Formats: sequence, structure tokens, C-alpha cells
Amino acid sequence: MTEKLVQELNDLELKILSLKKENSELKKINKYLENSLSIKEDKFIQKEKLYKEIEEQNRRLKVVNALSGSEEYKKVMKLQMNRLIKEMDICISDLKGF
Repeated sequence: MTEKLVQELNDLELKILSLKKENSELKKINKYLENSLSIKEDKFIQKEKLYKEIEEQNRRLKVVNALSGSEEYKKVMKLQMNRLIKEMDICISDLKGF
């Protein structure tokens, strides 16, 4: 009976050591994945900023083309002006509420 108990304790100790090793490996993998995610998030933020800058440049270019008299962009300019007027109306009505 004592031998059986000793054997079970040895088996249990081996399982614990195995689980510790596996836990250590999983921690390393997790750390690697966290670092990888952080790098990808940074790249995504940079690309998102670049996209917004390009989008803003495109919008400005359309406005400049509309102001230069280009028929193609007159509608764009009209829509832009209407949007700005609506924003101003909202601001004015908000100020009147105070």
C-alpha cells in the first residue's frame, strides 16, 4: 500500500511538473501574442491616420476644384456648402437655447 501511494505521489509530481512546463510555455506564447497584437494595433492606428489625412486631402481637392469652376465638382461644392450651413444652423440653435 505504501508503494502504491509513493507511486501515485511520483505520478502526481510528474504531472505537476508537466503542467508547470506547459504553463510556462503558454505564458511565453501569450507574451509573444500580446506584443504582436500591440505592434499590429500601432500599425493600424498609423494607417488609419494616413487614411484620414488622404481622405481630408481628397475632400479639400474636391472643394478647390469646385471653387475653380469645374462643372464636375459644382455639385460637390453645393453639397459641402449645404452641410456647413446646416452645421452652423445647429450651432446657432444650440446657442439660442442658452
